[in-house]
Amino acid sequence: MLLPSCVVYMPMQCAAPQITDKNQVEITGSTFLNGRFDIASTYSPVKHLLVRAAYSAVSNDTTGTEDYSCGKQYDLGLGTYWRVGDKWLVGALGGFGTAQSQVAYTSSGFLSRVSQSKYDLHYNKRFGEIYGTFQANNLFSTGAAFRVTQANFTRLTFDYQPVELTSMTRIEPMGFVRLRVGKGSFEERPVQFQVAMGTSSTAGFNERDVNSYGHLPEGVYALKRDRYYTTISVTLFPHCLFRKSPLGNNGQ
Repeated sequence: MLLPSCVVYMPMQCAAPQITDKNQVEITGSTFLNGRFDIASTYSPVKHLLVRAAYSAVSNDTTGTEDYSCGKQYDLGLGTYWRVGDKWLVGALGGFGTAQSQVAYTSSGFLSRVSQSKYDLHYNKRFGEIYGTFQANNLFSTGAAFRVTQANFTRLTFDYQPVELTSMTRIEPMGFVRLRVGKGSFEERPVQFQVAMGTSSTAGFNERDVNSYGHLPEGVYALKRDRYYTTISVTLFPHCLFRKSPLGNNGQ
């Protein structure tokens, strides 16, 4: 459930916005369980069109060691959304961004000495995402998203030496549950809480394959490893604060 301290590639969580009509906006703050945070905003200027921006950052020092993890990244994207019946919301997004991070961690094996590894990476990225949400009632919804991210490295070093890797493609599914709190119908409630769990794996790479590990250039294995994350998010819907209920709507 936790992203460990030796994380080198740091995935952004999927978007899966809960926007269903034009002039709606959502602002989301999320925390990963390793101390990293995301903040994102999504807006629909016209029906079926999404505009999104997201930013993520981390700065951790492990007490009593020389381990550290710091970095930042952003996404910009456009997308679309569609209601399917009364319960389903589906959509897709695509975009680009940049990321940079510096990571140092210590490792040791049985009867082996402790060693420290250091990474410095900068990369540009492109991503595409599809998502679906099922609204069970005015309070509860659940769903899933699937993102593919391509990272193209502009700088990548391991222990101050260049790494022989120019790009990698990450496969990143995520599942989530949401609670929409407030009064009235689902669309009138201004606050949403979310718990999400996701994974990120490198396309074509199997970290359990010892032979693959043995033939990788030094420093590539930790970068390509699978990652798992859990996030807790709070979303605000400012447009709900100014929404007027239709005459006679009892919010049920």
